[in-house]
Amino acid sequence: MEVVNVVIAILFAIVLSNVLNNLFPKLPLTLIQIGFGCLLAMTSLETTLELEPELFMVMIITPLLYHEAEVTDLSSLWQVKRPIFLMAFLLVFITVFAIGFSVHMLIPAIPIAACFALGAILGPTDVVAVSSLSSQINIDGKLMTVLLGEGLINDASGVTAFSFAKEALLTGGFSPFSAFTELVFVSVGGLIVGYLLISIKRSVIGSLETLAIHSTATYVLIELLMPFLCYIAAELCGVSGILAAVMAGSRQGLDLKKTGLFEADLVSSTHTLWEVITFTLNSIVFLLLGLQLPSVVSHIWNSTEYTHTFLIITSLIVTSLLFVVRFLSVFFIARDVLGDSLRVKLKSAVILTLSGVKGAVSLATAFSLPFVYSSGMDFAERPMLLFITSAVIIISLLVALVTLPLIADTTVEVDVITPLRLELLEETLEQLNAQERMEKTGQVGVVIAHYQRRIRELKYSMYAKIKKKELDELHSFAYSIELSALKLRRRSWTISTQTYLDYVDLISTVYHKNLRGMLAHIISRLERLRWVIKRFIQPKGKVHRQAWIEQHRTKLKNLFSGNVDVVVRALNGERQHFSEELIELVIDERTDLNRQVMEGLKGALHKRQSQNRDNVMLKGYYVERRVIHQFLEQSKITAAQANLFRVDVNKLESFTLAHSRSEVVLKFLELTGLQ
Repeated sequence: MEVVNVVIAILFAIVLSNVLNNLFPKLPLTLIQIGFGCLLAMTSLETTLELEPELFMVMIITPLLYHEAEVTDLSSLWQVKRPIFLMAFLLVFITVFAIGFSVHMLIPAIPIAACFALGAILGPTDVVAVSSLSSQINIDGKLMTVLLGEGLINDASGVTAFSFAKEALLTGGFSPFSAFTELVFVSVGGLIVGYLLISIKRSVIGSLETLAIHSTATYVLIELLMPFLCYIAAELCGVSGILAAVMAGSRQGLDLKKTGLFEADLVSSTHTLWEVITFTLNSIVFLLLGLQLPSVVSHIWNSTEYTHTFLIITSLIVTSLLFVVRFLSVFFIARDVLGDSLRVKLKSAVILTLSGVKGAVSLATAFSLPFVYSSGMDFAERPMLLFITSAVIIISLLVALVTLPLIADTTVEVDVITPLRLELLEETLEQLNAQERMEKTGQVGVVIAHYQRRIRELKYSMYAKIKKKELDELHSFAYSIELSALKLRRRSWTISTQTYLDYVDLISTVYHKNLRGMLAHIISRLERLRWVIKRFIQPKGKVHRQAWIEQHRTKLKNLFSGNVDVVVRALNGERQHFSEELIELVIDERTDLNRQVMEGLKGALHKRQSQNRDNVMLKGYYVERRVIHQFLEQSKITAAQANLFRVDVNKLESFTLAHSRSEVVLKFLELTGLQ
């Protein structure tokens, strides 16, 4: 049960960290997740979750690398194969010896083999951390390709170097020739195992298709099992499980896909599932890092053997040395991708240097350090090496997050898709209006309202990026006006407590786009709960349910409609303080919501008309597809953009039947007991 509690706590932490990151986008998600991990570690949960290196590599890192290799463009990697190969192998061994000798000079008490083990731990970069950085910082395409390629394959060289350093630490013996041959064996062997297993998988899938076994769940499960199968099989053969998974993922990405309904369903299901898995595992990596930090740091921090100043200075020196070694190495071995002029080369080298961050993979490897020597004597320096590893991870992440935005190209790419999508929807709306004027059936009205809402939501997304603060202020102002009008009615006893609480819940749903609306929604729910409990404990008498529902519904509808004029007048009076387009946007939204409430809430009639409404909506999607084709023929959009817009239409068409009523309508039905 304790493990279940830990898993639930971690999943909640993932959700909360992403919510905080969306509310405060300037706060890096990586640091938020590490912080949540540290908070979890301060509870009793910390004693129930220890970082098992082998389990961590199999269950988390392997599927991430497999999927990363599957979606990576191999042709791009091949174009920069030389710097990738040199940075994945040569740079790791340079780091091993540089860090090893330096740490041994700083702390002679640590055996040289243990210092080399530390160098092997800090040699490879963390592809998960690199991917996290790339989502927050604009890095040149070639440089990003080199970083991802390096991260995909340098674990093999790092693990091999660590295993030999660990063996030398335990036995006192080391052979450079054996180390080199072992590296070649585990690397090539891992690639061969991965290639063979993915080939077998293709044969199995082909046999299932021949037998006409078209089970999406079965095929998806086979896909999910592949990275684990590759890793375990390779490790049993004594070769690199990581490289086996990377090879399998790369080969999987090259497979030709058939064009058929089953294949389309399979690709869609697999893509969605991998999105959830990678999102969750990426978050778990940094949460686990935060979970381990307090115990690792406190063990040596409270020791009397080393002063706090010495620990901090040593960690800073090791981190600085890592950056210096990486910069000098990158400047020479990756010169093909650094640029033309000396200034550009230096800038690119600095970006590659700072982006080579360490992560939970390094910490997991460090946990593989032995507790005792072969002689049975305690390995007393293990806590010190764990502390240095943890400190280097945190410092490298902080330095990268702080300095890279200042050095890398922070120019935000121009969003060309949103304006094109807006233009496309406006043209679709214009053609629908023309069709309605010709037919005069009134059936296209619901489709027109749908496209008006989509246009408004698209404008909201545009303004949220460039005028978010002003938009939040305007929503807060509209909410306060509506709430003030409601409180005035309550003080005059023209509405009941139940009507007041339900209406607050309703308008909180309308203005949920900002934090204030969300908090008001939560508070109103708590107030309603308290009121219901009070009425249950102290009943005032029975009222016929149907009559009460009808009366309550009428009051809410009249209130919602009556407050439209109040809100519109108040917003019109603020045109000198807010931009014209934002005010029109909020007014249009409130007016449209009122129309939905007045015309869309017909009880059983509303449900009977839903099928006809869905059929009319399909006609609207047909017009939208026609407009996309027209834009493509007129060269207003590219073929790739047309495909993107068609995918959007397909999604909307698929979910029309399931999502036929708006959130506000559903809320109104819920409050009036008609849902």
